[in-house]
Amino acid sequence: MNSDHLSDWLTFINSNRPNEGDFGLERLEDVYTEIVKSPLARKTILVGGTNGKGSTIEFLKNFLLSSGYNVGSYTSPHLLEFNERIKINETSIEDNRIIESFKRINNLKKKTRLTYFDYATLAAFDIFSEEELDFAILEIGIGGKYDPVNLINSDLSIITNIELDHEKWLGSSLEDIGDQKAAILKKGKLAILGSDEMPNSVTTKATEICSSHYQLNKDFFIQENKTHCSYSFSEKNCNLDFLSNGSLNTDAAASAITAYNLLSNKEVEFQSIIEKTKLKGRCDIVNNFILDVSHNPASVKNLISFIEKNFKDQKFKAIFAAMSEKDSSSIIKEIAHLISEWNISFIEDKRFDIPSLINLTRSKVNVNVNSADTVYSAVERGYHEGTPYIVFGSFITVSEAYRALDTIKLLNRENS
Repeated sequence: MNSDHLSDWLTFINSNRPNEGDFGLERLEDVYTEIVKSPLARKTILVGGTNGKGSTIEFLKNFLLSSGYNVGSYTSPHLLEFNERIKINETSIEDNRIIESFKRINNLKKKTRLTYFDYATLAAFDIFSEEELDFAILEIGIGGKYDPVNLINSDLSIITNIELDHEKWLGSSLEDIGDQKAAILKKGKLAILGSDEMPNSVTTKATEICSSHYQLNKDFFIQENKTHCSYSFSEKNCNLDFLSNGSLNTDAAASAITAYNLLSNKEVEFQSIIEKTKLKGRCDIVNNFILDVSHNPASVKNLISFIEKNFKDQKFKAIFAAMSEKDSSSIIKEIAHLISEWNISFIEDKRFDIPSLINLTRSKVNVNVNSADTVYSAVERGYHEGTPYIVFGSFITVSEAYRALDTIKLLNRENS
């Protein structure tokens, strides 16, 4: 493979879906050693967990940038463009630099079979190691134990929460999933546990191997009632009232504030930075649509909380498509009371079984369940109706909705 087009490379690396035999980080060690000749940054942070990873990273990155630090961030999956995954400060890495890294990795791997995530992660490592970064913030994709990001011996590891998701890969119990995700905790280093409900598999390991660990509502706190929300850690306090009805959750903000306090002595205005922090695809309001990448029952609960706080007694039509492996039955059950009509959209990806999803939805709800040929057609209909819609179920569903909205708006401008 020697193309100079990123789209060709993404097609190539996407053909390498992970199989059970591909797990185990030892298979990557030779390539990793050749790629990473110098530290990624002066300090590295790993962020794992089930939900809230992206929000935690966005908050922490913005705190660090406001203090003048040079920050690299690696996140997954992307929403619109692959380049979003690898950023220096606020700027996504350009195509040619990613292609250079892919070529280098491909030449070094020899007979080692690398997955899509291996290529993406090693490319981020390659790029960051060539920069003079103060901090590198790296998101764990699925699990932790076998994720290529876990090759890094981080200075701080954050586990946001543990919920049921990806059971096929991680196990069917919270303890099993916690054991996989706790593998990102590093001996003698710091850890933040971003939920007050953590499996024993996580808290026990944090106690046993970390130099110190800090858990939500045990070491740092969120105090919240109907009129007030605040954060406290040691002698540091922050007003979070403005987050109560916000699109990003308070637990993520609290973990990010705690991480910053552990990593830097520079003073920052947490409140003003949090107020400005937005993340595409997280309860994002565009025209008459709320677009949210929630794809498991726990993340859907956050979406429901946002809606109930900001749109009291409002019903929505839904544009929904979730991957076959997801617990769609529980997702539908959680949010059904807010939905007046379901539009299940076909997506050209073998990970989606839309006919089965349509049948499942019809068996669970007592309102109309329609099928849409594409996300675009469902969004186009909703746009012209002007009635309230929610788009959710997967990153791919929401990504296609953003693209649809951009196209529809452009066509409207051209025809006006």
